[in-house]
Amino acid sequence: MQAKMNFKTSLLALVMLAVLGLSACKEDAIVTTLDPEQLVAGRLGGTWAKPTNIVTPEGVPSEVFGAMRLVLTTDELGKPSEFLGQDCPIIFSGEAGTWAATGSQDDAKVMLTGITPVDEFTAKVNSSSLIISFRMGWENTDTGVTGEGDFSVTLSRQ
Repeated sequence: MQAKMNFKTSLLALVMLAVLGLSACKEDAIVTTLDPEQLVAGRLGGTWAKPTNIVTPEGVPSEVFGAMRLVLTTDELGKPSEFLGQDCPIIFSGEAGTWAATGSQDDAKVMLTGITPVDEFTAKVNSSSLIISFRMGWENTDTGVTGEGDFSVTLSRQ
């Protein structure tokens, strides 16, 4: 009789542990579907530097890109968070700002908040490089000539 009671108590305890264990797993479920913004942010997120394949309007030197280094971070949900454009003050102010993205990794539009003079650009990204393109006004301080044109640069993932 005592053995039968110990077996029932042990079985009840085992069932209770299983129920508690399964209910704990539901709280920590991994999100398996990401929205388009999270997918694009995941591809764009990181540090990008070493400008190459620079395209500028006629009469604008490629030096406007300086030693460009871009840092794009994401939050704990994988959404765009902070943006920092370093060593390229003519393009990005060097101040930290925020970013948002729409589109796909093949054709994303990145909108910046708190960053000047460029506050949006298009981006194409793969595992090792990022191509950004934007339209910007410019002025040659030596000649006083002004204009507006298309700029593009390829950066490498760091």
